[in-house]
Amino acid sequence: MFLLSVFFPLLGGLINTSPIARYLGHRGSSIVAISCMVVAFIASVVIYYEVVFMGCAVSIDVFGTWFSVGTFNAGWTFNFDLLTANMLFTVTGVSMAVHMYACDYMRQDPHLNLFLGYLSYFTGFMCVLVAADNLLVMLVGWEGIGVCSYLLIGYWSHRLSAVKSAQKAILVNRVSDGLLMWGILWVWYHLGSLEYDLLNVYSASGFVGLSILIGAMGKSAQILFHVWLADAMEGPTPVSALIHAATLVTAGVYLLVRLHIHDEMFVIIVGSLTAFMAGVFGATQSDLKRVIAYSTCSQLGYMMVSLGLGETGGEASMGHLMTHASFKAALFLAAGMVISGNGGNQHIARYGGSAHSSMFTMLTLMVASLSLIGWPELSGFYSKETILNLAAICADPIADVAHTLLLLTAMLTSAYTAKLFYQCFMVDFSGSSVTPVRNILPTLAMAILLLDIMLKVWVGTNLLSGMLFFLPWGVKTLPFGLMVAGILTATAAVGSEHFTLIRFCGSRWGFDQLFARSPVNPIFDLGRITWAIGDRGLLSVGDLRA
Repeated sequence: MFLLSVFFPLLGGLINTSPIARYLGHRGSSIVAISCMVVAFIASVVIYYEVVFMGCAVSIDVFGTWFSVGTFNAGWTFNFDLLTANMLFTVTGVSMAVHMYACDYMRQDPHLNLFLGYLSYFTGFMCVLVAADNLLVMLVGWEGIGVCSYLLIGYWSHRLSAVKSAQKAILVNRVSDGLLMWGILWVWYHLGSLEYDLLNVYSASGFVGLSILIGAMGKSAQILFHVWLADAMEGPTPVSALIHAATLVTAGVYLLVRLHIHDEMFVIIVGSLTAFMAGVFGATQSDLKRVIAYSTCSQLGYMMVSLGLGETGGEASMGHLMTHASFKAALFLAAGMVISGNGGNQHIARYGGSAHSSMFTMLTLMVASLSLIGWPELSGFYSKETILNLAAICADPIADVAHTLLLLTAMLTSAYTAKLFYQCFMVDFSGSSVTPVRNILPTLAMAILLLDIMLKVWVGTNLLSGMLFFLPWGVKTLPFGLMVAGILTATAAVGSEHFTLIRFCGSRWGFDQLFARSPVNPIFDLGRITWAIGDRGLLSVGDLRA
């Protein structure tokens, strides 16, 4: 039962990418993909019950010894503890809803079976990463989700922008993944083992900790490595939902929590700058999916700041990861319905009016948006409030600066989220008469995620009640006041994109141009030189002599 949660998504991917899929048809491929995810989710629920409520952690050696090098033996071992149980429940639950949504959203695509296969592989490799008992098996899942993200972001290969975005994502992640690999090799050289338990005792620090931290920064789209995240919106909406909710971007945070890497000052600085930067970018974007993408980057900054606040911060980070996965997936699925209801248009200033979407879509987007901004009594409120309170009581002066930046980020998040909802449903700029999209599978998927948001209120309340905070009344209520201020200023931001500062922030502070002029162009020049000297020069001369 425990292994079903890991291998059934991979089985669904194997079937839908094999020659068998051509005989199944679209309906058969959809049934296979959804059935495998339902089985994986049920298995995750059983694991959650056994581990969380019954306290029965399990370690399973699947295939014995994978390979041996001297005294080093690599094995396929999976460990199902409290952290794994929480992550598997989150990943499989969100992925099941996304698979249901994708079967309807992509029903006109001639290669639906291939798309569903990629989605299943993506989920399966994430489950491998989560359940791994050592760094080597973790690396298999880590690289697997990287390859699957490239295939999914560039799935619409006839669009040049999608192809370039996929290349950008995998190349940026290659830099951070290279450092992660170097850190893993360093651990193996010093310890002779890659087991998590030994690494936790070893307490990775110095170069090892920094290299693993930078590897996590690339996957979790922290500042300087964030440039690929918004461009990943070129993929289909189900891909955006899965990447931003429960798989790719959460892998880095999970790895740092698993390895207990808390380089306090550096992590707090990186996380707070990422949160504020993404909040500014999100407030100045006009593309619906890009606004939600930058909100993901901002919330990942919250999680990184929490990681820098010690062991308690690690628990708060995982709590926010779980609640964030639910409402972010719901946001993307509802946004996809809004886009479909407006003829594929993603520019929020060119459409609006609830007539173009069903009332259930409006309800889903509203609940998910309120959870994102931290409205009281929703799951996002409890997890975000815990992180803000931890930053407020921390004695480190860097934490005070981070707390201020996180408060400003909370106000920005409220502003652009309220502006998004206002332009989508309260006003109508388009004048079009596109019929509302009301289908069963997308509605069921959004209903599952809404239920998940409500259930994770229990996670948030337990998290907040388990930590006693003695804070002044003003400090506790300040986030709510800033949230209300952000909502009130949202309507004033509509139509203000002509200001120079807003246009500069909309260009994302020139990070793309910086990357193009600094590392990219010199690498291209070096490639041309080596091609001219080596490929066209020495090798061609050797061929002529032969």
